[in-house]
Amino acid sequence: MSQAPKDTRSAAQKALDTAGIIGSLMHEGYVPNPEDEAIHQQAQRGEITSEEAIAIFRERALERERKALARKRPQLD
Repeated sequence: MSQAPKDTRSAAQKALDTAGIIGSLMHEGYVPNPEDEAIHQQAQRGEITSEEAIAIFRERALERERKALARKRPQLD
């Protein structure tokens, strides 16, 4: 079984990269909130994997999209 390569970036470089990513996301309309920050912190501490964090964010985005579509559609009763 092959292992993922170890991240050899320094803590300063990781922080700089993270700041750049967050800056890009904020440019696109992302607004940080406590729930999302908690997930980022869990991933950073190694409590969850990056893949798990991405899955959580993806599921949240799909749920928001479902809710938005439900509001746009007229209710057929």
